[in-house]
Amino acid sequence: MFSDVDSEVIRAYGVLNTIVQPDDIPFYGIPFPGFFLLDEDGVIVDKLFNRHLGNREGIETILDSFLGRVEPGQHEPLSSHETDDGITITAFLRGGGGVLRVGPRRRLVVRVEMPDGLHIYGEPVPTGMVATSVGIEGPDGVRFERFEAPPTTPFQLPGVDQPLQVWSGSVDFVTPLYANTALTSRVQEESDPTVELTVNVRYQACDDAQCFIPRTQTIVLEVPLKAGAVPAFERMAGWGGEQVEMDSEHHLKRLVDRKLGR
Repeated sequence: MFSDVDSEVIRAYGVLNTIVQPDDIPFYGIPFPGFFLLDEDGVIVDKLFNRHLGNREGIETILDSFLGRVEPGQHEPLSSHETDDGITITAFLRGGGGVLRVGPRRRLVVRVEMPDGLHIYGEPVPTGMVATSVGIEGPDGVRFERFEAPPTTPFQLPGVDQPLQVWSGSVDFVTPLYANTALTSRVQEESDPTVELTVNVRYQACDDAQCFIPRTQTIVLEVPLKAGAVPAFERMAGWGGEQVEMDSEHHLKRLVDRKLGR
């Protein structure tokens, strides 16, 4: 799409980047960064778009969306703990081979696996009970986006008028996150920089007859940190990222030359 003359295809798909203004040469006319996912019949089954190229989705997010499941990669940071009530809580960073780069979006997945017969609660809950919450802490420069939780199912608790909302089986709580340029200095100054992400899961497990004492489980992940990647292109030499060879460089150069009238 970089070589889409007059952005005709970009406009037809409705993805013209409206943040970039007409006087912003040579970048006016580019699309919002993102992906359309098509099935074997060419039907769009999902789309993933962002406002800024620097915070784009990784290929793992696209594959997870298409396959309908999330599994940790071989080298992605992971920590797991089994509690006394038989519940296993696992936290892992998904995307980028387990490396948090300045710019691209990753996902922190908190997986709660419950034995048959147990469930945990979503909001709202009656007074005296504890709804499930997931809190994540990290250093300045790590930005956490809106928390994503799967749908709950209704559960009728004896003595309560309205059905409560619960999760059972295996459930993933997902938080998109990225490192911004405030961490660039650490990448430049430290030989093997890492960031520490602390996950606090608060929940109360119950079965059909009783509820257990509310618990808080803390899991710490140590995540490698690197600079963002930018094309090895002269105009981008000062963007502060790690310059890498990309297949799109030739097309990007053609775009810049055309917009500048060369």
